[in-house]
Amino acid sequence: MNLIEQYLQETPAKMGEIIEKSEDLFSGIRGESFDRIIVTGSGTSFHAAQQTLRYMQGLLSAEVMAFYPFMITERLFGNRTLLIGLSQGGSSISTYNAMKLARENGAITASMSGTDNALVDEAADHTFKIHCGEEKAGAKTKGYYCTKLNLMLFALYMSRSHGRVLPAEFDGHIGRVVKAKDRYMTVYRQSEEWLEKNRENLLNTKEMRVIGTADLYGDALEGALKLLETMRAPATGYEFEEFIHGIYNAVDEKSTLFIMDSGVEERVTKLAKVLSAWTENIYVIGRNVEDNGKNLRADFVEDNDFHTFNFLIPIQLICAKIPPLMDIDPSVPKDTRFHTKLGSKRT
Repeated sequence: MNLIEQYLQETPAKMGEIIEKSEDLFSGIRGESFDRIIVTGSGTSFHAAQQTLRYMQGLLSAEVMAFYPFMITERLFGNRTLLIGLSQGGSSISTYNAMKLARENGAITASMSGTDNALVDEAADHTFKIHCGEEKAGAKTKGYYCTKLNLMLFALYMSRSHGRVLPAEFDGHIGRVVKAKDRYMTVYRQSEEWLEKNRENLLNTKEMRVIGTADLYGDALEGALKLLETMRAPATGYEFEEFIHGIYNAVDEKSTLFIMDSGVEERVTKLAKVLSAWTENIYVIGRNVEDNGKNLRADFVEDNDFHTFNFLIPIQLICAKIPPLMDIDPSVPKDTRFHTKLGSKRT
């Protein structure tokens, strides 16, 4: 078992730990109110923000936005603005600089990091530690789930403190998270069986597209990032509607497509049928997809807010299990000193 597999299997327990510690974690900010909340981070952190954006927008009275750090400018800030900087490893210089800019322009800042004494904590008025435990693998998996959960719980506690979510509703949301967490290992085992059946075909992938319905957009982006990090081959992620507005033109016999079908888009089956004229390598992932050998029909939790804690498992397992067959250690970046050379993280 490599590190990525180990961290994937740790994820449900770490999610439970985060839920248990959440009451105290956000106690220092729950009484404050904001007109605008900006969440920023790079790579996996940004994808976590993007995936949870709709949920946060639905709960909070404040305007909620997600940006990469390079998109942050002083014009975004005011006295009633909160900027949350995400960096699981805690050492992202671009996120740190965005937080400093926010402070200089009158905003309140908060950090979410999985480490103690993180660089981003130095620019934070509030620290909301992500209790995911150590994750030494370069390609993060466990931390992605835990960052999403931290953001969702932040929104939930803020909403409860301002009366937008009643205690019974709050408990209902927590129960739904727990149900998704408890479904995780079932989907994991089903994904392992699917992967074994398709191992030879997946081993020969040349370039990959991950397509997600709108409710899984952040997961589609993250799935593509994990594939290119570990498989060392081109991979891109798209929302369904964006994919059919031009991207489909690049599909040919060398293309491998992973389509995450949550059930909210009626045209998924039609898209797979049309594209099958160009490539045989189409894998549809969902609750009610046709069981044709290549598709994965799994017991994803039936909850459009929280199925994000299940849907990415099969793609992450590809990232863990296929690269070793290609003599690639997926846990180790191609260049372990890359960020030192580029000055993009504090070491």
